[in-house]
Amino acid sequence: MVSLTLGHLWSPSQKGDSEDVVSCSVLAQGCLGGFDYLIAGRYAQDQGVVAEECNPYTGKEDSCNTNMFCPRTYVSEYKHVGGYYGACNEEVMLEALVETGPISVSFMVYDDFYNYDGGIYHYTGLRNEFNPFEITNHVVLVVGYGADKDTGEKYWIVKNSWGEQWGEDGFFRIRRGNDECSLESMAVQVTIIP
Repeated sequence: MVSLTLGHLWSPSQKGDSEDVVSCSVLAQGCLGGFDYLIAGRYAQDQGVVAEECNPYTGKEDSCNTNMFCPRTYVSEYKHVGGYYGACNEEVMLEALVETGPISVSFMVYDDFYNYDGGIYHYTGLRNEFNPFEITNHVVLVVGYGADKDTGEKYWIVKNSWGEQWGEDGFFRIRRGNDECSLESMAVQVTIIP
């Protein structure tokens, strides 16, 4: 499985997210959410991102610590999965994931998500009235997909930024095919400069 995250978008061997995105990017909205298009795309293209080892993730907004000896990874281009904002869906996400590797996604974290410790997540609480806008407050990375062998329920495999002690060793599975928590609404794929 390839593992990429917004903080260290590129190396499967590294773990965690970089504090660089949360504390150094004015585009990230700190710990209050953010949009993957601005971080995985614009910030990574303009500023580059550093690995976790260079600026360890703390889970809170700290002052920006820029280590001059840390290499930065850049992207040459970025785009909305599906070609434009609003065109994202399960099918085009699967295609992008298979063709170019992990994709960045925004989604809505509800209170019950903080206590996730395994299985296929789906929000079971009460939803507010219909809202035509996709509300999101967290950015993660889709790294794979599958289906439960017993029930056939489809899911995404997603890398979170909350550390290996959370969820399934820092990952979670979430229901696929129904835009669960707006996860299938605004994915971004990038071209990494090697």
